[in-house]
Amino acid sequence: MLMARAAQGIRDSEPVFCDALGGHRDPSNVRRDLRNARSPVGSQARVDLGKQLAAARSSAGLTQREAAAQLNWPRTRVGLAEHGRIRLPRANVLTVLDAYAVPHRQRQPILDLAEVAAEPVEGDALSWITSHNFRKTTATILDEAGQSARAIADQLGHARPSMTQDVYMSRGTKNPGAAAALEQAMGNKEEPKNRG
Repeated sequence: MLMARAAQGIRDSEPVFCDALGGHRDPSNVRRDLRNARSPVGSQARVDLGKQLAAARSSAGLTQREAAAQLNWPRTRVGLAEHGRIRLPRANVLTVLDAYAVPHRQRQPILDLAEVAAEPVEGDALSWITSHNFRKTTATILDEAGQSARAIADQLGHARPSMTQDVYMSRGTKNPGAAAALEQAMGNKEEPKNRG
């Protein structure tokens, strides 16, 4: 993502995660940028399955919100499934078909499609990338480069450096100077060991 930003001519001084006007972070923009970075996620079979599930939901007379409540899913999961953005195991597809009261004679083609759609694809390898993971990586790089909390907060689009320090900056760094001072205070004349 950082390389793509550089290729687009985005200055390094601009926040990594910003709103549409270049200001502080907007969660919608972050999610969109991550979706674009991870694309393509899924396969044509997942898209086709999603269309089938959306049609079944519509035939059942349910909105996405109503379907999510009936399935005890977050509403976003229904939308992601209907757009082929997530992999649904066969058991989940069966649960959806039950919730939508899809007749048994219509289920087998959907279940066959679900089997193909559940197969791993290249984009699945990037599913671990979340906004938090990427922001943590960015903050770690900047922290290790000696940037101040304020500079890192500005880069991440945070208004408060204290939040950046609490959530994103390293707390377990080794300090040989502190170890040497403790060893000296304890009367240990040996060279301090790296205790991490």
